[in-house]
Amino acid sequence: MDPEHVAGIAHRTGCTHVHPGYGFLSESPKFASLFSHPATSTSSESITFVGPSVDILEIASDKMRSRELASSLGVPVAPGIRVASTSDVRQFVASRGTKALPIVLKALDGGGGRGIRLVNSEEEIEDAYKRCLGESPSKQIFAEKALVGAGWKHIEVQIVGDGRGGVTHLWERECSVQRRFQKVVEMAPSTLSRSAVQPLLDAATKMARHLKYAGLGTFEFLVNAHAQEWIFLEINPRIQVEHTVTEEIMDLDLVRIQLLLSMPGISLEDVLPRHERTPRPSQGHAIQLRLVAEDPDASFRLSPGTVKASDLSWPAGKGIRVDSWLSTGPRADSRVDYTVGVDFDSLLAKVIVRAGTIEEATAKAQRAMREFNLSGEVKTNVELLAGIVAHRHWKEGSVHTRWLEANTDDLLRTGREVLSARKVQPQTGASASSLTLPTDADSSSGTLLLQPGSSFQLSISPAHVPVSDARDSDASQTHNLVLSTIGHNAFPSQLSGTLTTSLSPSPLAFSLTQLSAMPTSSQVEFANPHDPTHLACPLAGRIVELHPALVGSPDAFIQTGEPLVIVSVMKMESVVTAAKSGRVKRIGRGIEVGTVISEGTLVCLENARDATRLREHIPPVTRFLCGSLLSVSLPMMAQLVSPYKLLFVKQLVTEKYELWRVFTSFFIGGSGINFIFDVAMF
Repeated sequence: MDPEHVAGIAHRTGCTHVHPGYGFLSESPKFASLFSHPATSTSSESITFVGPSVDILEIASDKMRSRELASSLGVPVAPGIRVASTSDVRQFVASRGTKALPIVLKALDGGGGRGIRLVNSEEEIEDAYKRCLGESPSKQIFAEKALVGAGWKHIEVQIVGDGRGGVTHLWERECSVQRRFQKVVEMAPSTLSRSAVQPLLDAATKMARHLKYAGLGTFEFLVNAHAQEWIFLEINPRIQVEHTVTEEIMDLDLVRIQLLLSMPGISLEDVLPRHERTPRPSQGHAIQLRLVAEDPDASFRLSPGTVKASDLSWPAGKGIRVDSWLSTGPRADSRVDYTVGVDFDSLLAKVIVRAGTIEEATAKAQRAMREFNLSGEVKTNVELLAGIVAHRHWKEGSVHTRWLEANTDDLLRTGREVLSARKVQPQTGASASSLTLPTDADSSSGTLLLQPGSSFQLSISPAHVPVSDARDSDASQTHNLVLSTIGHNAFPSQLSGTLTTSLSPSPLAFSLTQLSAMPTSSQVEFANPHDPTHLACPLAGRIVELHPALVGSPDAFIQTGEPLVIVSVMKMESVVTAAKSGRVKRIGRGIEVGTVISEGTLVCLENARDATRLREHIPPVTRFLCGSLLSVSLPMMAQLVSPYKLLFVKQLVTEKYELWRVFTSFFIGGSGINFIFDVAMF
């Protein structure tokens, strides 16, 4: 996002304040510098930035500078350094000895799961570094010892300051339920004992007072519940997505507090008179569940598409709150469609529950998940959320930062059992074996009934031939279709049944599933899933990088496991690797950096060679014997010809002539033949 562009809009529309929320610019010192602050405002016409000062943002938004601040005040941090290359990362690992791994690579300006990768082995360093770099606006990375596994919990302290030294806390939140470093379920207060939490409260307020913190801020920590160890992680100088649970247990409006503190001359005592010196105890327990547009059956890939207001049903009742950008209810326009795209976060709603005890809040969270319903094409993680709050580990308080990823299958299974207890709502209107669709033929009556026995005529012709001309030409094919039966009816998301058609003498079973309604390039094409030469992208998103063979590099060859295409989804990069080796016969239509593609888009056609496939069927013993023969004969050749001639032969065999390349790859692979030639020459 462009800071100057947003600032220009604020000035043109006569804004008095700019609240950055928790978006991309909320931690940007550059954005904040375009506006005034309560302590520096000198003109009634200036626009006030609702948040910390530029000086504080420059420290808090830089994870390394925040770590340095913590260390200077005696607050423990994990070992870490700035890195400018993968060599720096490897040196950091080497310096840590035998127990160096795992480490975590982080962008200095990352957040929300962006710009962060866990590295468990040295082989993962290259790709992890590249992905963090691609997700970091500043292109600055640091490496840190990863503290993960059983016992490690993610705890954060909510801080409020007035910029003049007045600082207090509003207790803590626990955010240990994470997937790919993205928070999924949060609670307040945490499951830790008060004695374990107190050092975190002291450290957070100590750092905030040193900074003379202004506004809301979250100071994050990792705590080992077993060993009673803890370290400081980072500062988030903004309101958090999960601020809602603090609001519920404290009966406060944190956004109101932000706005009040942005007014000139307002102190912390004016805003929170009862909290200025000693924060009052929290009341009850609150849980937030993040409903996101992800498909659990497809490795939690983004599920883009269109959401209709009429497709939504939210939970309700005492102690249940829903924060969402999807408008429903009696005043919502049922004709409005909401689009879930690939450029921004997939968060659909935050469901927050509050009760007197954690057990009561957990039961209420389970009921809320049973009451939620979203029909249509967009998939959600509701099954996962239901499974989390129903799982015994959640109830025992034994979850940790890697718990969700280690128990995903079990959680989904538990969640499906919980949701199967939903009450079946009586159907109105069309029956389960019929479907009512709008029709343009009679807008006054408004519907056309699709049911067993409905018949259609299907005309197919090339896209460049007008429909009126195609009907009278040889380019058109015409077929009659009759819906013999309708099995599953959730059109346009899914429709299945049997067809009687002129395409076949016998009835055909069919299943029509909508891939996505997301706006993609009209120039791309879909891969044929039954053609092994078609390489498809299994993800929807924006292309940010392509294999050299897909950008015009001459004579390029794609090896198994190499990155084929890198797709950005919600500002996070996902790598699609090549499942097999081969040369590119043709690049898919419209495949270039910047193109938005949908799931199943054709990336390229592979030049199929029987010889390449044959290698897979040659027994390993045969390949070993033939490779051994080559390793014996080539040194003998080195005694008869000069190394320069042998170098030419190597070039000829391994690179210039595909026939020789494939032949030698039968037995020992391309890297193996290179090794043998090198041994023969030296």
